Formats: sequence, C-alpha cells, structure tokens
Amino acid sequence: MSTRMLICAPMRLEASALRSALGGAATGQEALRTAGLGADSVTVRRTGYGPRRSASSAVRLLAADFDVLVIAGLAGGLSPEVRSGDVIVADELRGHREVLRCDTAHSLAAELARSGFPVRCGPVVTADALVRGQRRAELAATGALAVDMESAVLAQAAGHRPLAVVRVVVDTAQQPLLRPGTVHRAMSGLARLHAVGSCLRRWGRHIPPELRTTCEEAL
Repeated sequence: MSTRMLICAPMRLEASALRSALGGAATGQEALRTAGLGADSVTVRRTGYGPRRSASSAVRLLAADFDVLVIAGLAGGLSPEVRSGDVIVADELRGHREVLRCDTAHSLAAELARSGFPVRCGPVVTADALVRGQRRAELAATGALAVDMESAVLAQAAGHRPLAVVRVVVDTAQQPLLRPGTVHRAMSGLARLHAVGSCLRRWGRHIPPELRTTCEEAL
C-alpha cells in the first residue's frame, strides 16, 4: 500500500537534516500546492519554533493531502535514565488540555531499534517555554520521557490519520542547556535525526494494517 507521509520539523536545521536524509523529499509549500501526492511520497515541512507558530502551521496543514503525519525534531530529556542522543518515540502526547495516543509508537520504535538506535518509547510533554530546574523534575515525576514545545499542538492536524512523534534528546537534567558541550550535543542530535530520517520512509510503507484500518473507519 502506498503512503503519502508528511513530516513536520519545527526548526530549519531539523528540516534540513530530514530532507537530506530522505533525498528527494518535497518541501512543505509543494505539499500544500499539490492536490494529491504520488505513491510513497514524503514531504518535509518546517513548521516553526514554539507553540504559537505550531498552532498556525497546524491550521494550514488541514489543507494538505497526506496519509501519515510524523513530527520529528530535537527535545529535552526529562526522565533520569534518558541520555543525550536517545531517540524518544511518543506513545502519548501530553498537552495543556488533552492527552493524545500515538498508536503507531511501538511499530516505529521497533523499526528504529532494528536499525540500532537507542530508542525509548513513552510520554512526551509539550510545554509553552523551555523547561529547566524544578519544572523539569516535576514533569519527570509524571513518567514523561521528554519535553518539546510543538508536538501536541501540531498533532491536531493529523485528525484520524496515523500520527507518529520521534524526538532526539539534546539536553537533560545532568546536561542542561547553556552549559559547556551544548553546541556539540545539538550537532550530534541533528546528525542522529538525519539518521532517523533515513528510516522513516521504510517504516511508512509497513505501518501495521490494523492501524490504517482504524483510521479509515474513523474517517
């Protein structure tokens, strides 16, 4: 079964890393101008940093024609066992007012694990601002693995279609932002995101049939 995958990357460097990994991926503007994408097409759209830009992008994405929505980028680690460079696949997204399930999580995590990535599957929190200090500890206590500022907002564009969220951890409680080594960790995170991107097209072709069926019935 063919798959038209739309990948949302909040920041320019994240989008560039994914596009270069997916060789030939269309840009987001091309996706919006196209009524129907071809079989097994992949489009990468830079959606903007933070919740406000993400909300605007989510509205615009309602006009895009795709089968699977993937949100990919960098993130901050929350759980004490999470390390910089870990790949987090969200099984649920925790926003301000809702918790969204990501039913594709385990199939994507398995694909990435087979490719040798250090993968963890669990909750991802979307916050309004960078999370530091005590707030990081409070969110970690809820069992969340990572935090970003976009995923739960962008996820609204998926509707009943399959949704996946994959984030590469840069900063942690032990290695916070604005400390020595942050630039190196960020560049390493982008390199890992590039490597993850190379797996996404292959995974999209093999989304479990039961997930597709559920989404089609919901529509």
